Order: sequence, then structure tokens, then C-alpha cells
Amino acid sequence: MNKTLLITLTFLFVGLHIKVQTKPAEKVESDFFKNLYQINEWYYRSEQPSKKGFAELEEAGVKTIINLRRLKDDRRKARNTNLQLEHIPLKTKVITENDIIEVLKRIDDAKKPVLVHCWHGSDRTGIITAVYRIVFENWTKSQAIKEFRQPEFGYHENWYPNLLGLINNLNVERVKAALNL
Repeated sequence: MNKTLLITLTFLFVGLHIKVQTKPAEKVESDFFKNLYQINEWYYRSEQPSKKGFAELEEAGVKTIINLRRLKDDRRKARNTNLQLEHIPLKTKVITENDIIEVLKRIDDAKKPVLVHCWHGSDRTGIITAVYRIVFENWTKSQAIKEFRQPEFGYHENWYPNLLGLINNLNVERVKAALNL
């Protein structure tokens, strides 16, 4: 077999096995959440859960909660659950690639399913979810930005335009290397 043909067939075969995850986020109906979405079988995103929201998440099988709020943790509201609570305070206006790497490491290491949240489930949660899509699900930056900007997620573009710049300038290979991917 011709060497060029063999290389071409190899790339085609490998390309067929590198499947790009394009499943859209799915709204989860709940009496206790307005902005709860399932991203894949073990990743959820939302706004700040209430006490009843934490109970509902635990009942649905969620194991780990990753809170991105700066000043509030989840200990009090999740007190009567067995949920693993992670608190990674992020300031929306100054989120860095290193901050994102830290959160993605925690997501990757967490007991699954995991829920990521901030106050509204829009900006901090949105940037983490967008980069998660790029890094773990092989989305393009434009696919991730398109989802990030969907009105139902509530991204405050006028307040935090820096988040779009962060996605556009993301060094995907550096992030993947930091995560050993």
C-alpha cells in the first residue's frame, strides 16, 4: 500500500474515533431551580441551590457540588446532605486561564455526577462550562461561545466582556497539558 494512502487512511480512521460532543445542554425541570441544565451524563450547571435544591440534587444522584462564588460557601444550605462540597472562589472580572485549569482539575477529580454553580449560574459557571466543552468534549471555540451566549443561560456580556476574550485567547494545548490530557 502506498505510504501516503496509508497515512491518509490512518488519519481518517483516527478522526472517526475522535468524536466531537455536540449534544446541547438540556434544561432540567425543577421546582427549586430556574437555571439548572445537564451538560452530559455527569456534569450539571446551575445557579445557587437552595436547601431544597441541594436535597433534590442529592436525590437525583449528584455527588459533588463545585461552588464558584467568592464570598459564600454551601455548608449551611447543604448541611443535611452527603454531598461533597468544593469551594473555588472566582472574581468574574479577573478570571484567568490558571483559575479555569484549577476548576477543571477539580471537576475531573470529583465524584460524579458533579454540579458547578455560582450565584446566577451565568458568568462564572458559563465560562467554566464553555472551556470544559472545548477541553473535554473537543468543541470548537465558536461552538462553545455560541452556547455560552444563549439567552437562557443569562451571560451578562455588557458587564463581563472579558470572558469572551478569555475563550477566544484560550491556549487549549496548555490547558490540556496542565490537565494531563
